[in-house]
Amino acid sequence: MSNTNSTSTELITAKLFRFAGYGLLLLAFSNFADALIPPRFGQDATWEFSTLGKLVSTSPVPIIGLVLVFCGESTARSKFGKNILKLLSWLSLLLGILYTVMLLIGVSAAIRINNENTTKANLALSQQLEQFDTAKENLKRTNNANLLKASEFLEKRAPNIKLNRSNPTELRSQLETEISKNESGIKANIKDSQEKVSRQLIKQAGKWYFEAIVSAFVLFGIWVQTKWSRTSTKRKKKGAISPTSLANVASAPTFDTELSESDSENK
Repeated sequence: MSNTNSTSTELITAKLFRFAGYGLLLLAFSNFADALIPPRFGQDATWEFSTLGKLVSTSPVPIIGLVLVFCGESTARSKFGKNILKLLSWLSLLLGILYTVMLLIGVSAAIRINNENTTKANLALSQQLEQFDTAKENLKRTNNANLLKASEFLEKRAPNIKLNRSNPTELRSQLETEISKNESGIKANIKDSQEKVSRQLIKQAGKWYFEAIVSAFVLFGIWVQTKWSRTSTKRKKKGAISPTSLANVASAPTFDTELSESDSENK
């Protein structure tokens, strides 16, 4: 009686796990649709990279869902349920391939994003340098009155700067020095910003690549371990062709019995 109750409890638990597993798989399908639709592969590197992040961040959902659905193997399943298991087993393989492909796409996307960031940084730097060059040329050509106005404007923006406005030659030299300092500061800021963005990209890419590899490995493992769901029908057919039992083996004719029966017939 206790064994029957234990089996009943295990069956109820398995059905509960399967029910939760199917629910998680539906949620995973919703996440995949949200991440992949509409597709912009080959058009937007940022979209490709962020899509990889969305997929790997929700990878535990389909993995746990598949494990729960396969709980209890073929016990207490209808023929339709067994066919569903076969499809889900192949689905785990397809998901493993998807994560592998997205990993490769993510690597390409990260390289393209880094190149785009470098191009933008170089463009911003060239524009800033062009402005500084223009300011230097204007400083050389401007008259003393405009020179005083420029010094007043500079002192308002940077009160710590002390300029000698009584000597135009020295004032011009001081303004050129300040322009050069600002130019160097802009170069350093753009370089630091570019390096910071690159470090963040590498850090994020490394995290998502690792998660994609682990997800693909686990999904491939699920596919391998659920081979029984894809071959269960074949096993049953083979079993039906040649059933054997201990009683059949005991009653099967042997060489000794055949020989004794032949002797008795001759006599």
